[in-house]
Amino acid sequence: MPDSELQACLSALRKAVVEAKRIHAVSQREGMVTGETPFVFSSFNWRPKAAQRLDTPLLGPETPIEEIPLRASVHQVLKELGIFRIEDLSAISESELLSEESIGRGTITRLREALAQAGMAFSPDPDATRRALDQTRAVLALSPEARASALRGLKDSSPLSSLGLKPTTLTRALGGGHLTVGALRKLSLTMICESFGKREAREVYEALMLTDRPFAGSATPLDLWRHGLVETHELAAPTAAHAPVEELRPWLGTSVDALQARGIHTLGALRSLVARQEVTSSREFGRTTTDRIFAFLDAYVVAPPYRRGAIHRAAR
Repeated sequence: MPDSELQACLSALRKAVVEAKRIHAVSQREGMVTGETPFVFSSFNWRPKAAQRLDTPLLGPETPIEEIPLRASVHQVLKELGIFRIEDLSAISESELLSEESIGRGTITRLREALAQAGMAFSPDPDATRRALDQTRAVLALSPEARASALRGLKDSSPLSSLGLKPTTLTRALGGGHLTVGALRKLSLTMICESFGKREAREVYEALMLTDRPFAGSATPLDLWRHGLVETHELAAPTAAHAPVEELRPWLGTSVDALQARGIHTLGALRSLVARQEVTSSREFGRTTTDRIFAFLDAYVVAPPYRRGAIHRAAR
């Protein structure tokens, strides 16, 4: 393997490990995995692409611009523009660089690759940003039905402004280098929630759902609820006996922990516990947990034996 490809491969591997560790930490923080679950990095796939072949060492934000193999005239222009490190490139747009006589499309491509390797991107073109804001306002002005129709089936190559995001959300997305609908679709649920505020993340999620092709990977309703993208009343309550009691967390909250500590791990087991009147008689469940259990069963389980009043009458 040529040195340039080896360097690109090692850079991609490093980024993959860092991303995997970040996702693992977020999963622990959100309670999606236990704190005792070890970090596992099981596989890594990489193939050389022409756009990845940089004859440069591993680049970072503070890497001197001289380490990117460019013509001497280009290096001179960059210095005149006050660009001395990779991170300085992120403060300028591609159109501004292209206005310089010594810089062409090939140089822009090389600089874009260097920025990407450092985890950064060019600053959005001011004129392009204005056009994007005008377009997103036009989409927002549509009726809900017309907007849903316009978003349905949007291609990956469609400009991000086609989604009709609010100007503040669109500006943040463009600033993060997400210029197309496809760029947002490549983000995982966790990455969307980390890249945007809670309100903005929900807005992005709802817009992508209207396109019939949301973000990368799959997410359970519980995942969406944990990240604040859906409210409890928007969820379909699980009713199958084999449904994990963990899926009741939007309705029962931390009371799920008390049930799991008692060895109750499915909705069927919870129903049996209630039918045996062990919820009201057990000292392991406080009043809050008991109230939550009966409120859930009263709202979503029709069978009378599970109703609190019936159980209390039977107990008397």
